[in-house]
Amino acid sequence: MTDPLTGAYSPDLRKVTLDLLRPGMYIRDLQVPWLSHPFFRQRFLVRDQALIDRLRQEGIREVVIDTKQGLDVDPAMLARIQQDDRTRFAHLDERFREIRAQRTEGFRETVTLEEERNRLQFFHQEAIQTVQALMDDVRNGQTIDLSRAEPTVERLILSVQRQPDALIPLLRMKNPEAYDQQHALSVASMAVALGSTLGIGEETLRQLALGALLQDLGKARIPDDILHKPDRLTAYETRWMRRHVFESQLILEDTPGITDLMLDVVAHHHERLDGTGYPHALSGDQIPLHAQVAAIVDVYDALTSDRSYQQRTEPTEALRQIYGMTSHFHLDLVQAFVRTVGIYPAGSLVRLDNNYLAVVIEQNRDDLLKPRVCVMFDTRIDRYVRPYLLDLGHRLEPPSIVGFESYARWGIDPRRWHPT
Repeated sequence: MTDPLTGAYSPDLRKVTLDLLRPGMYIRDLQVPWLSHPFFRQRFLVRDQALIDRLRQEGIREVVIDTKQGLDVDPAMLARIQQDDRTRFAHLDERFREIRAQRTEGFRETVTLEEERNRLQFFHQEAIQTVQALMDDVRNGQTIDLSRAEPTVERLILSVQRQPDALIPLLRMKNPEAYDQQHALSVASMAVALGSTLGIGEETLRQLALGALLQDLGKARIPDDILHKPDRLTAYETRWMRRHVFESQLILEDTPGITDLMLDVVAHHHERLDGTGYPHALSGDQIPLHAQVAAIVDVYDALTSDRSYQQRTEPTEALRQIYGMTSHFHLDLVQAFVRTVGIYPAGSLVRLDNNYLAVVIEQNRDDLLKPRVCVMFDTRIDRYVRPYLLDLGHRLEPPSIVGFESYARWGIDPRRWHPT
C-alpha cells in the first residue's frame, strides 16, 4: 500500500485522504483544478465536519495539509486506516485469484504456455496488419468496418484467457515503426487480462477489448511531425496531440456496431480520478469503470515501451509508479492489475539471492513472488551461463528474487531473452 502521507512536498506539507482529514487541519491544496470545485479558495482552515462532507460530495478524494498552520494527522487513526486497507487488499487479492482461476481453469488444462506462444507467431503479425488497415482507412477518409477487428479481438481474448503470459510479453517488445499498432494490441490484451481478473462478463469483455483496440484511431488525423516528434511537445503541440480523443470519437460514434461502452473507453481513457485528466477533466465515479481499466493499462504500456523520446521503464518499476498514483487510479483496480501481470511481470529481468540474473517466463498465480524463470547470467563473473529453467514456486529451498534489474545496465539485449 502507498503511504497516504507521501508526496513531493516540504516537511510541513502532507497529502492526506479525506478519511484522515479532521477539523482543525489547514488545507493548503485541494489537488483539483481551480475551476473544477465550488470553493473560493484553495487554502483554508477546516472548521467542522460539514466542510469535510462537502469536500467528499464534490468528488475530492485527497488534499494537502499544512501542519504549521493547523493540526497534524492523528497517528492512531492513520495506523487503523492502514491496517484496514491491508485487510481489504488481502480479501480483494484472494477474490481476484479465485475469479481468475475459475475463468482460466478450462483453458489451461489443455494448452501449455509454450503451445500458446507457438500459436501466436502468425497471429501477432496478422493483428498488427489489421490495426494498420483500420488506421489507413481513417487516413483515407473511409468508414471504419468494425467487423474487420472483431476476429482479431476474439482470438486475442481466447489467447489471453488461456495464457496471459504468452501474448502480453510478446507485445512489450515493440518495433518503433509500428508502435501505435502494437500499443493498441497491447492495451487491448491487458484490458482483457485485467477485466478477467475483475470478473467482467464475456460480452462486456469483448466490448472493452474492442474499445481499447480502437481508442487511439484518432491519432491517424494528428500531423506526423507532432505524432512522432522525438522531443518534448510544446504546449501547442500537446493540445494538438490531445485532440486524438475527439477525433477517435468522431470516427467511431457513427460506426455501425459501436456501443456506448466502447465509446466510453475511447472518450475517457485519459481521464483521472482527481480531475487532472483530459478532455473533460472528469473525476471520481464520473469516469466509467471500463475507461478506468483502459487508463491503467494504457499508462503501464506507455511506461514499459521504448519511444524515440523515452527509454522504457522496467515493468516492476512501472508498477511501483502506478501504485503511487493514488490520485489518478482507483486502488482496487491497481491491486487487481498487480494480481493480473504479477509483481515481476513476464519478461522482467530479476536478480536472485545467489547473484544470478534470470528472465521471468511465467507467473505462479499462487505466489507472485515465485515465478518460473530462465536463469542466464552470473553477475559475479559478468558472463552468460548456460540457460536453464527454474520454477521458484515448485522447488525445495529455491533461490529468492531480491529485486528487478535493468537489461541496459548489464548490456543484455532484451529481445534475445524475452519470452516469445
